[in-house]
Amino acid sequence: MRIPSRQLGARGERRAAWFYRLRGYRIVARNVRLRAGEIDLIVRRGGLLVFVEVKARQSLFAGHGVDAVDRRKQLQLITLASAWLGRHPHSGEIRYDVLSLFWTGWRFAITHFPDAFRPVSDSRRPWRWRV
Repeated sequence: MRIPSRQLGARGERRAAWFYRLRGYRIVARNVRLRAGEIDLIVRRGGLLVFVEVKARQSLFAGHGVDAVDRRKQLQLITLASAWLGRHPHSGEIRYDVLSLFWTGWRFAITHFPDAFRPVSDSRRPWRWRV
């Protein structure tokens, strides 16, 4: 059973929140809209804060959801997370996850990519990010 893409995205994000809750994470925020874009999900467990990019698919014609998280999307999520952290300081560890969901017609098959990418600072310019 195919579902409209907007509904697929909403269902996928709800399933992603449930995925993290079952693993002991607390949902900090969902669909955080900033000028540069949107953070799908922010979760926390202890001192770990995770920024999550959720990608739901119902066809693999264009590839798996994780394939859509290219360098540009990674940099965008890092920028958005930095802006969010400017308003909500956090002194613990930060991680960037990708949750790829595939709608089989009756349920989501989930592939979790914890710590999918990391921003690496340039030693000469600590304020500049490289991925």
